[in-house]
Amino acid sequence: MDLGHSLSSSIVEYQTAVLHGDMDSAAEILPTLPEEQLNKVALFLEGRDLKELALQVTTDPDHKFDLSLQLNDLDTAVRIARSVSEPESETKWKAIGDRALMVWRFDLAREAFEKAGDLSTLMLLLLSMGDREGLHKLAATAEEKGAENLAFATLFQLGEAKLCVDLLLKTNRAPEAALFARTYAPSEVPNVVDVWRDELRTKNQGKIAGSVVHPSEHAELFEEGWEEALACEAGLCTNSRDVAKQTSFAVNRTT
Repeated sequence: MDLGHSLSSSIVEYQTAVLHGDMDSAAEILPTLPEEQLNKVALFLEGRDLKELALQVTTDPDHKFDLSLQLNDLDTAVRIARSVSEPESETKWKAIGDRALMVWRFDLAREAFEKAGDLSTLMLLLLSMGDREGLHKLAATAEEKGAENLAFATLFQLGEAKLCVDLLLKTNRAPEAALFARTYAPSEVPNVVDVWRDELRTKNQGKIAGSVVHPSEHAELFEEGWEEALACEAGLCTNSRDVAKQTSFAVNRTT
């Protein structure tokens, strides 16, 4: 018997049955198809928009994964992602996360973006969910991974002005910390200025350090709105204009 001819004939018979819409006959022929030809058959079925059947037939994990996403069979996609090595799985988890968002499976999307290490997308998701605890954890993770900008953005969205100042100081960005503190955390300005001056002096830039004004040394330079800003930060505003500022500080702490 010509084995090659026999295998070719079975494939032709199967494809002919599918093309004629005789799925019962196709189902009877399917078990007789050689295993090494199943992936080609799956591609044929996908081309005929029979993706569910193609998903059952294919033995190629990547093809099975792609089909499961197209069919929103995310449970199958997750099983495949968990079975592959980490470098390859990150791409798969990212794809699962994107698809999970499209079908409103936010818990799965969160898990997927965490496993994919897609911290930026995870931040947007957690913000939309109002998950403050999750955002705090994300900020810590981002800082550990050296993604300071993302950590800062997350803390800022949380209204954690003092933590933002601390992060800027830890990353040797004292000038930015001083400007940020002047607007969002005025009580932190004296400490930030001290740190900034010390950094400049260690770089033999004492003259520049001396030009950086300190609230306790040059209070007259901080007269305009300084006391009001401190009061608002502490929640002690009294007049209507200051109450508006206090509301701004409160929003920064709670949003």
